[in-house]
Amino acid sequence: MYNFLIATGAATLIGILAGVGLGGWTYGIIPALLVLLGGYFILLRRSIKKVEVISARVGQIMTAAERQSRGQARNPRAAKQSISRAIDQSIAELRKGYDIGQWQWGVRSQLDAQIGNLLFMSERYTEAKPYLKTGFVRQWTTRAMLGVLLYKEGNFSAMRDAFDECIRFNKKKQGLLYACYAWCLLNAKDGRKSEDRRADALEVLNRGHDAMDKKDDNLARNLDAVRNGKRMNMTGYGQQWYMFRLEAMKTPRQQVRGR
Repeated sequence: MYNFLIATGAATLIGILAGVGLGGWTYGIIPALLVLLGGYFILLRRSIKKVEVISARVGQIMTAAERQSRGQARNPRAAKQSISRAIDQSIAELRKGYDIGQWQWGVRSQLDAQIGNLLFMSERYTEAKPYLKTGFVRQWTTRAMLGVLLYKEGNFSAMRDAFDECIRFNKKKQGLLYACYAWCLLNAKDGRKSEDRRADALEVLNRGHDAMDKKDDNLARNLDAVRNGKRMNMTGYGQQWYMFRLEAMKTPRQQVRGR
């Protein structure tokens, strides 16, 4: 916000000075526009760079924690504590960026999205929910996680709203978004018949299949599975799917047994 106000103030001043100096207010329009656009761009870039520094620091914290947790593989409790401490440190770093949000629109919602994602993936759902709600809607994982959280709570109407909003702003970005939505619809314990839930899931999968120009093989396979009354298989999406905490990752032994 402050970035825009400063750029507008500078543009107004330059416009007045140029108009007076050149003999007419119309002569100040072009210089004012140039200062407005150029000044705002410079201030915007400054804010973005500050956010990038914070995000880089968060990345370093989480990378170090993941490395440490791998070294603690024989002590799962200690490994979990290492990740939890790192998440708390990362959130503290991200909150430092709230001051930047006073200068530039959209910064706070992007920071909230990152905080919400971290809390959700650490299964601190109650803490995550408000951040997921205020997080940047074009960061598709944020709204999708909100949809999953509402699914877990049994609030299926709000779940649909969250996923539909996410798709509206991220229509062609991720096939997993449609697959995740369909999975939640198919498995929702909402009192409806399985045929009705399956029909809803098929509608979403068809939408996603078309939006991805029929190039997402995982969507295609799941579309066939649901049509034939089978369960969805999301393993093709790998780690990205498991970050939604809807299914536990299978161990190699479990995968062999599943075959």
